[in-house]
Amino acid sequence: AFEAIKPTRAWVGHYDYNTLDQNGVVGPHPEVANFLFANGFSGHGLQQAPAVGKSIAELVMHGGYRTIDCTAFGYERVAEGRAFRELNVI
Repeated sequence: AFEAIKPTRAWVGHYDYNTLDQNGVVGPHPEVANFLFANGFSGHGLQQAPAVGKSIAELVMHGGYRTIDCTAFGYERVAEGRAFRELNVI
């Protein structure tokens, strides 16, 4: 029966997102040293990857954000249940 089935279209992939607000989690873990988050972006991770990469690099190299402040996307908001509401998405 499987030989008779011909898929006409298909798409498969891992769709990673945090269930709180579907925004990325960026920055240090509050309790685990040397653990940095840069994940959970849902569908806009590819767009935001260059900025997040730069922010994480600054965090590693300088101990803090310099050009792009990603503090609002920190893990603390997830742990506290404070969703980051994105108002400019249509």
